[in-house]
Amino acid sequence: MRKRVLRTIAAALAVSTILVNPMVAEAGSILPAGGDTNYILHTETDFKIMDMVYKIQNGETVTIENAAQMATLTKVGYADYQSAGPISITEGRMTYNTCWGTEDKEVYVVALSGTETIVENQTTTVKEDLLSGFELSNEYKTNVKNAIIDRIPAGSNIILAGHSLGGMIAQQVAADKYIKDNYEVLNTVTFGSPLIKGFTREGMVKRLGDTSDKNPFYSISSVLNIVWQYAGVNHEDGGYNGDSSAAHCDSYLREDVWGNYDCCGEKKGTTLWVQTGTRMLTLNFATTSFYTSLYGTTSVAGTSIAPKKTTAECYDLAKQAVADGYMSEDVLNQFTTFVPAINEEYVETEVSEVIESDAELVEADITEADSKVEADLVEETTDAEVDNTAVVETEAVAE
Repeated sequence: MRKRVLRTIAAALAVSTILVNPMVAEAGSILPAGGDTNYILHTETDFKIMDMVYKIQNGETVTIENAAQMATLTKVGYADYQSAGPISITEGRMTYNTCWGTEDKEVYVVALSGTETIVENQTTTVKEDLLSGFELSNEYKTNVKNAIIDRIPAGSNIILAGHSLGGMIAQQVAADKYIKDNYEVLNTVTFGSPLIKGFTREGMVKRLGDTSDKNPFYSISSVLNIVWQYAGVNHEDGGYNGDSSAAHCDSYLREDVWGNYDCCGEKKGTTLWVQTGTRMLTLNFATTSFYTSLYGTTSVAGTSIAPKKTTAECYDLAKQAVADGYMSEDVLNQFTTFVPAINEEYVETEVSEVIESDAELVEADITEADSKVEADLVEETTDAEVDNTAVVETEAVAE
C-alpha cells in the first residue's frame, strides 16, 4: 500500500512538472541561447527580467525592496544557460527594523531558477523535481552547495531565494548540515514552491504562492505534513482564475500582487507594535557571479551574462513589441533602462561643433555691433559738424 501511494505521488509530481514547463519558454524567450538569436519581448515579465539583466551587465547597485523584485532576480537564472545560470550569487547589505532599532548586515544573496528541460546538461529537470519533492539529495542541490563554498567565505550571512524547483533546492540547502555549520542562513524565500525539509531548515523561511498556482503543494509534505504544506503558504490572488501555469510563470514578478511583501517574503504590517516586512537589500551587481549546474559533476563553473545587444537595439525591439501589441506604451515607459544609449564621442563632437558655431555667431554679432556703433559714431560726428557749420554761418550773418 505504501509503495502504491509513493508511486502515485511520484506520478503526480512528474505530470505537474511537465505541465508547468511552459514557464521555460516564457522565461527563456527574453534572452538568446547563443549566436545571433534575437530577443523576443512579449510580456511585462519579460521587460522586468531584461531590465534586471542590464543592471547586472552594467554592474549597477540596486535596491530590492519587495518580493516581486527578488523573484525577478531568481528568474534571471533562466537566461542563456550555456553561459550563465541557473545559480547567481551577489554581495550586498540588508537593513530591517527590530524592537531595538535598525539592523544592518552584510549578506550574500543566492538566487536559484527552476525547471529547465530544453537545454542540455542541466540539473534542473523533472528528475530533480522528483528527487527534491521527496526531499532526496540531487545534483542541483549539490552544485548550489558547491557554488556557495566556492564563492562565499565561511561564517558569512546568506539569503536564499528560488522560483519553483529553485525554491525547493533553496530549502534543501537551508537544511544542509554543512551549510548550517559553516554559514548563517538568515532567510529563505520561495516563489511557487512546496514545503521541503520543514523541520530542519535554518533561518526564517517564507513561501509565496498565487491562489491559482498548484505547484506549492507538490511534495511529499502533502502526505506527511499536509497542514504545514497548506498553512505555510502566503497566498495572494493574481487574477489568473485557476490557470496554474500562467500564475506560476508570471504572478511572482508583479508588484501589484507581491509588492506588499518585503524582499525576504514577509508581509508588511505591524505585530506587537513592531513593524514587519521591513527587510530591504542593497545589492552590488558588479559582484554578481553566475554558476552553471551540470550533470555528473561535483563542482560548478563561474560565468557571467555577456551583453548580446546594445541598449539602443533593445529599445528598438521594445518599441517593436509595443507596435505588435504585446505591450502598452505606458508599461514600456516604466522601464527607463531602455532609454536609447547616446554615443558619447558623437555628443562631444556635436557639443564642440555647437560651441564653435556659437563662437562664430557671437563673433559675427560683435563685429556687426562694432560696425553699427562705428557707423552711429560717424553719423553723429557728421551731424555735429553740420550743426556747428550752421551755427557759425548764422552768427556770421548776424554780425
